[in-house]
Amino acid sequence: MKSRYHLSILAMIVILFFCLYFSSGDFRRIVFRSTEIDSIGHIISFFGLTWVLHSILKLPLLNTMVTVAFYGALTELGQYYLGFRSGQLSDFISDLIGISLFGIIRWSILMYRNRSGKRL
Repeated sequence: MKSRYHLSILAMIVILFFCLYFSSGDFRRIVFRSTEIDSIGHIISFFGLTWVLHSILKLPLLNTMVTVAFYGALTELGQYYLGFRSGQLSDFISDLIGISLFGIIRWSILMYRNRSGKRL
C-alpha cells in the first residue's frame, strides 16, 4: 500500500515535468521567466528530502516540515558566510516552496483518506 502511494507521487512529478517540458513555448516562457534552474532544483530537492524524512522517521508532518525548513535556513546562512558560496534568500524561499508543496499534497491525501473512510 505504501509503495503504491510513493509510486503515485512519483508518477505525478514525472507527468508534471513532461507537461511543462513539452508544453508550448509561450507557456514555458511564462513559467520560467524569472525562475532559475537553481530554484527549481531547490524546490525538487527539498520536496524529496521532506518526503524521505517523513517516510523514514515517521514524525508528524508539521514537525518534519519545521525541521527541514530549519535545515534549509541553516544551510543558506552557512553558505552566506562561506567565501566560495553565496547564500540567497530566493534559495531559501524555494526550499520553503518545496517543503510546503509536499505538506499540501500529503495533507490533502490524508484528508481524502479520512473523508472516504467515513463514508464506508
